[in-house]
Amino acid sequence: MKKMFTLFFALTALFLVFSVFTSCRSVPEPEPPVVEAPPPPPPPEPEPEPEPVLAEEPAPFEFDFEPHEFELRVFELTNRERANHRLPPLIWYDLASFVARGHCIDMQNNDLMRHTGSDGSNPRQRLERVGLRIGNMGANIAGGWTTPEAVVAAWMESPRHRPNILSREFTHLGVGYFERPAGSNARFATYWTQKFFVYE
Repeated sequence: MKKMFTLFFALTALFLVFSVFTSCRSVPEPEPPVVEAPPPPPPPEPEPEPEPVLAEEPAPFEFDFEPHEFELRVFELTNRERANHRLPPLIWYDLASFVARGHCIDMQNNDLMRHTGSDGSNPRQRLERVGLRIGNMGANIAGGWTTPEAVVAAWMESPRHRPNILSREFTHLGVGYFERPAGSNARFATYWTQKFFVYE
């Protein structure tokens, strides 16, 4: 009987110790829920750049014209010469280039090398009759040069042509080029024209 009492007492004591131990353990606080941050707003779309405004050319008629690479190169080299002398660049003008090329064709067709056309027109008249309103103007012509670099260099070495390229009076430029077709009896293989003017 004594052994049973001792065993009961030991079990009771062990139960009390276990109860005290478990009651003293800290209960972990529940972790707060994870809330994902909202995604950042998308960056604002850039405003579209405004379209460049091009001045309309006063052409009283429709004309079909695509600049030749040699004409554009002469224009580039002319402005390079002007930049070398701290002059403002000239502005390309399609309609004036159309007229300049027409004079090249006229010179080739009629074996001419002069500013007066086969119909007796002068450079100003040829520009004005297509509707261009111009102030001061000048013109360079050449024949036989095979590259834009060669013809611009020749004009720059000429006391009659160089002043047109380096004039402060002009703001616009048209360039014409035409190559002699096979079977032509024209004396030059190539024809070149520059039209310098102030557009009004």
